[in-house]
Amino acid sequence: MPERQRLAAEPRTVLGKKVRRLRREGVIPANLVQAGHASIAMQVSERELADLVRAQATGQLVDLESPDISEPVLMDSVEIDTLTNRLVHLTLRKVDLTRTINVMVRVTLEGRAPASDNAELVVIQHLQEVEVSALPIDIPSSLIANVSDLVDVGDEVVVGDLRAEDGAYEPVDDPDVIVVQVTAARTVEEDEEEEDLDEVLLEEGAEDGVEVPEAAEAAGEPPATGV
Repeated sequence: MPERQRLAAEPRTVLGKKVRRLRREGVIPANLVQAGHASIAMQVSERELADLVRAQATGQLVDLESPDISEPVLMDSVEIDTLTNRLVHLTLRKVDLTRTINVMVRVTLEGRAPASDNAELVVIQHLQEVEVSALPIDIPSSLIANVSDLVDVGDEVVVGDLRAEDGAYEPVDDPDVIVVQVTAARTVEEDEEEEDLDEVLLEEGAEDGVEVPEAAEAAGEPPATGV
């Protein structure tokens, strides 16, 4: 197993909307949660947290070091502002190291798909992450999808074909769920054209004053028309 990342944290007294001041100072608010207990307000360095996010530590155990707590915890989730791409909040979770937990693990592609050399084919990665069950100390850094055998339309890699880069796990998702698949480029283009056409038709319908009754739309029935 790779060496665990470390994260220094301090108790946080600034709460509510006042945490904006912390972010301006390069400090990110965090909460340490544990089932059946009140969450603990903490704060961490934005720079240090950014390094962990870039190192793909989200969903992994990290060694939390603070004046009151020093133990492995799960780096559960990181909130990022989609407009500024700045870190907003961190959630850490205390876990029982002897019991399995469900976490999302990223999928990494290995090898080169021969289908990618064919202009008429497209290799599509349907899943970027897969949910797994594992002991906290055995959570894989990533799941490997070998695409070297993807040659023609219909060739695929499913959840059951994945292997752990390290650690050990059991898939939570159906083993037959498709992770990576080869499809015809024309099919992808036609699907995109149909979506564009649907948008145009909907816009034209709105301009012509055609409305779809909410009840009929929810039931999947065509709207009634006058004679």
